[in-house]
Amino acid sequence: MKTFLLFAAVCVAVAYSQVLEPCMAPDLWEARVSMIDPEKRSSVRARMSYDATNRRVRRIEEVNLLEDKEFYDVLHIHNTEPGTEYRLNLKTKECQKREMSDAWRPFQVPPNSTFLGESYIGTGAVPGAGVLTELWSVTFDDGAKYFGVYTVEGCIPIQEEYYSNRTGLVSTFFFDVTAGISDPNVFIPPRECM
Repeated sequence: MKTFLLFAAVCVAVAYSQVLEPCMAPDLWEARVSMIDPEKRSSVRARMSYDATNRRVRRIEEVNLLEDKEFYDVLHIHNTEPGTEYRLNLKTKECQKREMSDAWRPFQVPPNSTFLGESYIGTGAVPGAGVLTELWSVTFDDGAKYFGVYTVEGCIPIQEEYYSNRTGLVSTFFFDVTAGISDPNVFIPPRECM
């Protein structure tokens, strides 16, 4: 009995001493995304190319011919100070180039995030019918809040929610994520912007 109690005490001590570290998402990937901004009453579906190494993101919105609104090809380049945004209107072919004051915020679990637990998308009860995910959150020094869902295997982003007084709540959902960049020229600004 004493051996069992000692073993149980060691197991509890080991369990409490383990601190889960945030996983590291891949540096290069492409995906389809859906971004929802309730305060602006807008939603965007787009194809995204992401390069964390060189701090670049390209988002080409999917045009819906049934909607009477503007659609954009947006390139953010953060590897210079200040960063640069190229925003090409896909209907009018007009391009706006501007300096960005926002800091680079990578699509990954921020350092010092709190692990909230694991959860299945779908089900874990039927083999192959679910994806095991990790849930993370953090409140930044400036009061902004972050919540993210990433796959356990590979640390692939599934959902991110970011809230600050400046931006309000922005939710991003990731679909059809693939590793790497299929076209390295995707990070060259559109010719209409040159």
